[in-house]
This record gives sequence, C-alpha cells and structure tokens, in this order.
Amino acid sequence: MTEPGAKRPLKKSRRNKQGEIDRLPPASDKAVETYNRLVESAGILLGEVGFERLSSNAICERAELTPPTFYRYFNNKYEILEVLAERLLTRSMDALAIWLARDEIWDAEADNTAVLEQWFRISSDIVASEPGGIWTMRAMRALPQLSHLRLQSQRQMTKQMFAVARKLRPELNEDLLFKRLRLAAEFGYAVDELLLEEDRISSRALIKQAAFLFNAFFAAILRDPD
Repeated sequence: MTEPGAKRPLKKSRRNKQGEIDRLPPASDKAVETYNRLVESAGILLGEVGFERLSSNAICERAELTPPTFYRYFNNKYEILEVLAERLLTRSMDALAIWLARDEIWDAEADNTAVLEQWFRISSDIVASEPGGIWTMRAMRALPQLSHLRLQSQRQMTKQMFAVARKLRPELNEDLLFKRLRLAAEFGYAVDELLLEEDRISSRALIKQAAFLFNAFFAAILRDPD
C-alpha cells in the first residue's frame, strides 16, 4: 500500500498534458520499497544541495539504484519534488485538522495566543522533520512546476478553518468569513516561510509575535459579522 499524499502515475503508455509518459505505479511490495527509497533519498539530497543542484542521476546514486529504475516511476526531478511536497502538505493538513478541533481557538473573547503559538511550533516542527522539508517549502514558492501545490494547500487550509468556524459561528456572513480565512491561510504560510528564512530573529520570538498578531486577527474575524 502506498503512502498518503504520494503521487502515483497513471496507466502504462498514457501521456499527460505535458506530453510525458505517465509512469507505472508501484504494484508489488518490492516496487513500493524502491519507490519510497527514491523519494526518501531525494528528500535527504534536497536538504543537502537544494533543488537547483538536485538531479535524477544524483538521486539514483544516493539511493544506489540505476537511472532506468528512476524513470520507471518519474519523468524528471520535478515529479519527485512534487511527491515530497505532497507528503509534507498531507502531514501539515492532518495536523491542522487535529489542532482545529480545539474549540478554544474560536472564542473571540479569549486570549488564544498560547494556542496559536502551539500551532506555529507544530507546523515548523513538521517541516524540520521531513527530509528536505525546508527546501521543499522553498521549491513550492520558487518553482512554477510546484506552485499549484502551494495554492491547493492554502485553499485546503482555508476550507478546514471555514468548516469549523462556520459550525461554531453560523451567524457570520459565509462569503465574508471564507475570504477572511483565506487571508489568514496566506498569512500563516508567510509565517512558515519567515521561520525558514529569517536568521536575525529567533524562531521563538517570531512564533510569539506571530501568535500575538493572529490572536487579534482571529478575534476580529469572529466578532464582526459584516
């Protein structure tokens, strides 16, 4: 059984929109092991050299596999980067769903700074724990081939927040609430990127200030029905 979030090619000899052949999905236990070995090796290597210097040959060398094995599952390095991004985003969305289940973050009258700090730490830890996680985040921002995943993840985050907020605050204007939460998702992604890039402010200080600002932001979103 393949891992959640991992991209699986379609059927043999079928071409995708880019004219590339969709590769065979791993069907046997050995094939799944090989597939995951390539992906994990790519993640480790990505963390060492970045996406510009990442190549299919380098991935094969790190995984101790041959190029024909690589091309059995991927057309190029961007497809394996997409798998890494999907796995990272799947973990983040699953963690967000659990965090959102805490009703206290939707109390507009409460100080939820500590709860928000917890989320930013969770999100940061997920990126740090994934092989090549930091570079995967950078790739989603910098590479046109992966930009759709960044947009999809922000929209999914918005939908998750909206589902909870709408249930708890049904009196709020639905369209306006969604727009405000979409902005919150964008700002949250910016905080994640700042935590990766900013080296003049400690992560602890950034998380504390981000939580302080988001606490006021969410309170305003949930108090004003217009």
